Amino acid sequence: MLFCITAFSQEQKVVYQKMDNDLVKATYYFADNSNIVEREGYFNKEGKLHDTWISYDLLGNKKAIATYNNGVKEGVWTYFKSDKVNIVTYQENKIISVEEKALVVN
Repeated sequence: MLFCITAFSQEQKVVYQKMDNDLVKATYYFADNSNIVEREGYFNKEGKLHDTWISYDLLGNKKAIATYNNGVKEGVWTYFKSDKVNIVTYQENKIISVEEKALVVN
């Protein structure tokens, strides 16, 4: 008996926009829905992650806000969950502190 499995994958749509400050803004869209932003952020002129990156879910809600400095995790990263927010502070790619806070919606 012979089984044949074929996998199809869609390419992820990415839009690049050159900014005035030597940064390139990259916007990635979900592969299965190229109209919804999955994540967006910046690359520096060396092509390394730089400045703020934001990730979204399919509904457009923020999942994470991250900061890079020349490809290195730096500063406060915020991860959003349905009922809480995790705040992780990085310094030169190392975790300095972790906090968890309840998410209160009025």
